[in-house]
Formats: sequence, structure tokens, C-alpha cells
Amino acid sequence: MMRRLMFAAALIGVLAASVFAANIEIWMFGMANEYVKIHQELIEQEFTPKTGITVNVLAYPSEGFQNKVLLAMVSGDSPDIVTGPVDHIVEYGIRGSILPLRKVFPEKLAEIEPRLYSGAGMDHQGQGFGVVQYVGGIIGYQRTDILADLGVEYPTTWADLYEILPKLKAQGHEVAFGYGGVGSSPQWGAYLLMKQHGGGFVDTVTYRSLLNDPETIAGFKEFIELYTVHKMPQEITYLTMFRTGELAIFFDSVTAYASVDKGAPEIAGRWAYGLMPGTPRPDGTIDHQTFMAAQGLAISKDSKNKEAAMEFIAWLVSDDIQTRLLTELPRRMPGAMLIPGNKAALEAVPVRESDRPTLDKQLAVSTPFAYYPGAMSINRYVEFAVHEALQLGVTPEQALYKAHTLTEADLRQKTIEYERFIKNLL
Repeated sequence: MMRRLMFAAALIGVLAASVFAANIEIWMFGMANEYVKIHQELIEQEFTPKTGITVNVLAYPSEGFQNKVLLAMVSGDSPDIVTGPVDHIVEYGIRGSILPLRKVFPEKLAEIEPRLYSGAGMDHQGQGFGVVQYVGGIIGYQRTDILADLGVEYPTTWADLYEILPKLKAQGHEVAFGYGGVGSSPQWGAYLLMKQHGGGFVDTVTYRSLLNDPETIAGFKEFIELYTVHKMPQEITYLTMFRTGELAIFFDSVTAYASVDKGAPEIAGRWAYGLMPGTPRPDGTIDHQTFMAAQGLAISKDSKNKEAAMEFIAWLVSDDIQTRLLTELPRRMPGAMLIPGNKAALEAVPVRESDRPTLDKQLAVSTPFAYYPGAMSINRYVEFAVHEALQLGVTPEQALYKAHTLTEADLRQKTIEYERFIKNLL
């Protein structure tokens, strides 16, 4: 009798495990194989033993990834979880191919989000299409030794920068944009100044172009004048020029830190992060924001293991797991650097303790770029406007008005194209 009871109990345990266990698949966007391996190892050590949920992590290159995902979603063969930049996530979401987490898992999302940098960029029409995994943005880099030798301070505002520029140039030093500048996605340098002036690209509620608003024009004009009036270099090789001192200050991605740290050991201790120069606002504050880029995690609508997928996402973005992933990354991949969406895990990012407060503040004051239907093509119009103003001699106002006109036309077309999708969201 005892043996039969023990056998029955064991059978019930096996059946229960088969009910609650699940196997989920996640497609990782643009991640190195070694970093995916770090994820897989931690999952097998920590997540699967505790939950019974097995996870298969697959790495895919950035090139062609969105088309691959869209085709998989159309054919009903998509993974349980897909990662990607915010524009990808929103495009999937508007098409109804991923879950609106704010509707499906409101309590879980409310538990997760306070620990993360804002995911408002993925919260299109209040849907909460994804959970923030990694973030990025633009920040300043300064040669502290050069500034000290010249008796000048790192600029708090753009006006401060214009004041010290003549002295820097007279001694053979420049200030320039890397990423966000003319040679590398200039729309984001322009966007940065537009936002600091109170403007932007598009109103994501009304789908109206903001490119003809006075605040946007003021920011765009200031960006163009960095090159036309203040003679900022249009092309730089930031690592070489920063190492030699030709660049006293440059602005680039927050993760360029790793390149300088590993690529220019001879200037160790002679450079630091710098908060982006800001713009005074009417209330007397100084706006230092840059755009915040993000990579998110989203759950496919066709997933057969939605609860398990959400459980995994909550685990993956938790304080402890994000910290452990970011601690292991530079050990296994020297020179690699990612900025976690989890605020507590920022402590694991390999920067000097003296630089951590600046990184923390820059991320805290920056705002996520809010995507909208057609954002990827529309953003190019601002890039074209920059080149027209600088290469063809068109006035900033004329170049931006052309971008505004094209944007309005695209928005009207996209509104019609996406109308049935957007109605289904609301």
C-alpha cells in the first residue's frame, strides 16, 4: 500500500511538472555570441531550476533582423520573446503582433517598471509593448588635463561652450560631435538641441509634425550654427584625436567610454565623462537632456507560453540578474560595454567611480525617444535637412521646413496605412 501511495505521489509530481514547465525561445537582437552564452549559462544555473521553464536563447545580427521577425510573425512561427530597438518593438506592436503588456500583465508590469529607466518610448498609445532591457544616449567626454592647463571649466551650457571655444581653438584643441554629428547620424545631435529648446520631431498623440514649431526651429538652428558659426569639425576620429589632445571635448554614445578606456591607456586619469551642455529653460532650470535610446523585450502574440515568457522577462531585468550579467560581460569580453535598463545594475557598469554620478545624472535627465508609425523613414528627413543646410547652403529654416513638409505628407500616408491597426489598439 505504501509503495502504491509513493508511486502515486511521484506520478502526480511528474504530471504537475509537465503542466507548469514550459520551453520558451528568445531571439536576441545584435548581441555577440559570447554574451548570449553568458545569458544561457545563467538561465540554466538559476532560472530553470527554480521555475522549471527552459529557455533557448538565439543570437541574430542587426542586419535584416526586423524583416526576419516580421516574416516569422506573419507565418505564425515567431519566438516567444523578441528583443529589438524601440522602433522595431513599436512597429511589431502597432501591427498587433506582440502583446500589449499593460493590458495583459498590468500587475507584473507595475512591479517591474519602477526599477527600470523609462520605457515610455515603447508605451505607444498606452499599450506598454515592451520592457526596457538596455539603454543608451549621448554624453560628453572631456580631457580634464587640457581644460585645467588652460584654466577653463567644462561647459555647463552651450553658451559656456561658445565662450571657451576661442581659447581652446587658439591652443589647437577642438570640440566636436562623434555620434550625433554630421558624420554619424546627425539627426540625433539635432534632436538633442530641439528637445532642450522644448521641440521635437512628431507629436505621437496627434501624429503632427513638430518640425515647424518655433522651439524645434531654434534647436535645429543652434545645431547647424555649431558648424557654420562656431566651426565645429564635421568629421572626427574621436579616439585618435582625443588621445593626442586635438579634441579637448567630444560628444558621443555613453558606451564610447569603453573604447577610450581600453584604446587610450596613455591618457588614463586625464579624462572623464561630462554632462551634456544644457539650455536654460523659462523656469530657470538648465535642460541637459539627450534622447534615450532603448532596446526592449517583447512577447509575441502567438506565443503558447505567455505567462512563462513574462516570468522570464521579470527575472531577466531584475536587479540581481542584470547586475550579474553586466559584471560578467567585461570579464568575458574585455572592452565590451552595455548600459542596463535596470537602474540598480548601473553600479555594475565598468566605469570609474568618479564618473558614475555623471553617467547616472545624464541617464536620469534624458528622455526616451517616442516612436510612431513611419518613424524610421521620417527621421531621415532631419538628417537630409542637416546636410542640405551644411553642404548646399540652404538656410536652416528652409531645410527644416522641407523636412516638415515631407514629414507631414508621410504622417498622413502612414495614418491611413496604419488606421485599422491603431483602431484595434484603442
